[in-house]
Order: sequence, then C-alpha cells, then structure tokens
Amino acid sequence: MSSIEDRLKDAMAAKAETVRDDGRPRALPAPQPWHPLRSRWGVPALVAAAIVTVVAGTAVGVRGASSPAPAVRPTPSGPGADLPPIEDVWPDAVHEIPVKAPGGRTFTPDVFVNDRVVVGRGLTRNRLDGIWSYDLDKRTFARIAPLKDWSVGNDPLVFGDGAVAWSAFRDGMTEIWTVPVMGGIPRRIASFRGVLGPQNTYEGITLAIADGMAVWSPANGGVYRVPLKGGRPTLIKETKGYRLLTWPWAGRPYSVSDAKERVHRPMEQLIDVRTGERVDAVPPPGRVGWSYCGVRWCINEGEVWRRDGTGLQRLPGNGGTRLYSERFTLISRHRPDGTSAIAVHDISTRRTGVLGIHTIGMNVEPFPTLHLEDGLFWYRRGSKQVLVNLSGIR
Repeated sequence: MSSIEDRLKDAMAAKAETVRDDGRPRALPAPQPWHPLRSRWGVPALVAAAIVTVVAGTAVGVRGASSPAPAVRPTPSGPGADLPPIEDVWPDAVHEIPVKAPGGRTFTPDVFVNDRVVVGRGLTRNRLDGIWSYDLDKRTFARIAPLKDWSVGNDPLVFGDGAVAWSAFRDGMTEIWTVPVMGGIPRRIASFRGVLGPQNTYEGITLAIADGMAVWSPANGGVYRVPLKGGRPTLIKETKGYRLLTWPWAGRPYSVSDAKERVHRPMEQLIDVRTGERVDAVPPPGRVGWSYCGVRWCINEGEVWRRDGTGLQRLPGNGGTRLYSERFTLISRHRPDGTSAIAVHDISTRRTGVLGIHTIGMNVEPFPTLHLEDGLFWYRRGSKQVLVNLSGIR
C-alpha cells in the first residue's frame, strides 16, 4: 500500500456543519483541516480512518454528533490552493442527505439508480433491517423491501435493469438475491458453493446486473450469469481464469501481481464476454507495470496512460493508484503551509476538485470514514452525510 493511500485513509477529519435540510442540493462548506490519529504504540499513524473500496459496483453504473461553529473558508495560498472545492467543479454531483431514515435507523448509501435517487441499506442497532431509497428532490425516504438477514455481507447493493441485487453467504453457500427497485419481495435467484480463503474466510464475489441477468465472478475467477427470474448459474464461455471488471469486460490476471514476470500488471488482458474480443494493455516506453488498469486507462503512482500505452500524463498531485468509474482517482497535493489538499481528479477532462485539507499534527479530532465505491464516494458529517455521485458526472 502506498503512502498516499495511507494518508487518504485519515483524510476526512472534517468538523460537522449546521445545515438546514431544505431538500435542495447546495454547495458544501469549504473543506476544513484534518488530523491523523496516533496509533496505540504512540507513533503517528495515517491509517486510522479505513477506506471502504468496493469494486462490485463497477459493472453496474452501466458496474450523529453535536454541531460545532460554522466553518470559515481558508485563504488560498501556494501549490494546491489553486484547486477548487469539489462542489464548485461538479455541483450537480455533490449532495447532502440525512444519516437517519424513518424509525431512527441509519441509512447507508450504496448506489445511485438515477441522478436524483440513491439506494442503500437501513440499519437498526447496526443490524440490517431493509433496503431503502432517498429522493433528493422530494427529501423523502422510501422502503423498497424489509430485510432481516444477518448473512448479508458488507458489499454494496448493485443496480441494473430496474432491479437491486446483493449477495449473502449461508452454510457454505453464496446466494444472490434481487428485488425490484420500485419495491417488492426479495427473491433468491441463485445459490452456489462459496470460495473460502487461506484463513477459511469467505472471499465474496464481484456482482453486477446487466442484460437481464445477474453476472458475477467468485474470488477464483470465471464470469457466471443467471437470469433475473432465476435459474441455474452458468459459466460464460472462455472466461475461466478471468474476473469481471466492468460489463461486458473481464480481465486477467486478477491478482495484484504476475508471478511469472514479477511485475504488477492487474487486468493486463481483457475479454469482451459477449463478443470474444480481446484487448491487451501496453505500458509506455520506460514503464513495465501498473497498480490498476481499466478498459480505457491504466494508472500507476502519479502517472496515467491509455491502455494502448499512448497519452502518458502526470497527475496534478501525488498518489493515483486506483480508478473509479473508469476515469476518477484520488490524489494529494502538498501546500507550503504543511497541509495537503486531498482531491478527486477526472482523467478524461483533467479537472480536479478538493474533498478536504489534510493537516499533519498531534491534535486528534473526531472524523468520518471516507467510503470509496466505484460510482460513489461518501462520508458522514454530523447528522448529515455528503455524497459524491461519480456515476452522474458527464
């Protein structure tokens, strides 16, 4: 794991704001300084705030605290100060919604089903109790389905073809469930033997909905499908050893390294599972590997290039080890006052928006966790939660 990823893990220690919910999207207040926690051994640690990164959503888009005083916008100065706040760059993609749904349950957002409605899970006493949606225009929650199943994992819900899907693990079996996004009774559409890791822990699946099917890859590879109406899971032809990336593309190697060449080349070979078309990644001159490769772009520690090896460019900051929604990455940009701007960068347009300012220091303040899913970044701030809908940025 790179230092930038370590730093990003504590990047969201922002103070809560007092904001009246009038139901309309608004510009977020200016990012405030954050402070890392010290580890229990007394050494400054930049890993305190866990980032939740969920890849399952990649194939789908297609995959309370008391309120302190209001924030004051800092005076820009030095490198990184020229980067605008993210709500100024993509105002239609940044939203603030309540943390609490009806009945006092906590709403955990998972996926935008359109630009104005987000779907997620309701939790009561940290127990899953249903699937809910929130309408940004109406300012209302709606329950899609009740759900009391402790075997459902932490992977996000996925959406497609008018349905929401998720996976569960029970008695050694992986189950796939769906429900219409407009509401209904959840149905189990597939069940198959789950893959266990070296420590006898469940490895999970990469799940999506596409072309009237639930499609997925288990940890040991292969792309499987089953109709949304249910049936027997089948392996898609010529996908053995591949893993779903973003429908209809699957790639290999799906591990983080190629032991044969001893270089990092994840998703080096892609296959279109519908047509059989194959595309290989080619590094630019002088480069041999990468930390992440999507359908169009590859990225590695501050550099990005097209999958065919052309268009090499430096990112406007440090980091850049992962792509979200095929075009966004997180970077850090140092400032002369000792702070760093933590920002979202769009590779396709080269636009950048600041999520917040990170300050290295000894002071400890409460901070939210930054959750990173493929099409959605979000974090809690007091009684609200801030959502960045990456899948809605055109």
